[in-house]
Amino acid sequence: MLSQEEAERIEASIIEVINERATELRQLIITIGSIIAILMPAVEMVGILDITPYGQGDDEWIGDDDWEWGDDFECGDGSTIEASLVNDGYKNCRDGTDEPEEEIIEENNTVILPPSGCTDPNAENYNETAEEDDGSCEYGGDETAYGCTDENASNYDEWAEEDDGSCEYEQEIPEDCRPEMWDAYWTYDDQTDNMTLYWDADLTCDDAPHNLTVIWTYYYNNSTNETGEWAGIQEMMTYETYFQDWDYVNLSIEGVPPGRYDIFSTFGLDDNYYRGTDWYDVQVG
Repeated sequence: MLSQEEAERIEASIIEVINERATELRQLIITIGSIIAILMPAVEMVGILDITPYGQGDDEWIGDDDWEWGDDFECGDGSTIEASLVNDGYKNCRDGTDEPEEEIIEENNTVILPPSGCTDPNAENYNETAEEDDGSCEYGGDETAYGCTDENASNYDEWAEEDDGSCEYEQEIPEDCRPEMWDAYWTYDDQTDNMTLYWDADLTCDDAPHNLTVIWTYYYNNSTNETGEWAGIQEMMTYETYFQDWDYVNLSIEGVPPGRYDIFSTFGLDDNYYRGTDWYDVQVG
């Protein structure tokens, strides 16, 4: 009969042998798995075995030349797609899905034209959204279409049958039309420090009334009797005048501190500017 020590030694030896065989088996399985992993792509490539999951890998598509309508289709891997599923001539053998459609990009060559229609408010079919008149205006009965019939007017209405006196013309200022200061003077209130300017300006043209702008600017007159820095005072006035009309106007400027100033006026007419008055060393206060 074995002693306790001999029994434990034999048991340990058996366990060691079992562990060695398990390790050898595990190494064998790993080796076989590696070989299979290497051979799988080649096996699938020659058609022996299809191991690619559905929806992955290369797809086999059923084309119009591969089958007859109403017949089942046998794929290269031996699987079959029923005729009822092959309803458009193209199916994916691998997962039965439709062939993806190519994206079609259409070029937009549409030219958007401004809306046209009848632009006469007096017409029965007046179109308030129309930007261009297309000659489609309609009038009920024998009603006369009134508007501007002068083609030289800025608001000429080609559809008008009778002139209604509404013609408008762009104002043209003669080249020799310029403003001139006829008279100018000022007053000063010592109590309020308010200064009022009075003047009468004429125009060299008598074609029509014009809008005239007069700008008054103040500069300090320094100790050397020279024009110094801007005094921070500038006011302007725009009014309508005609030729040599006797039309004095006035402009009040509040809060002019007592002191010595050089005061200048500038005319503005039709985006052009002209010299008005030059008042030097004006003592106020």
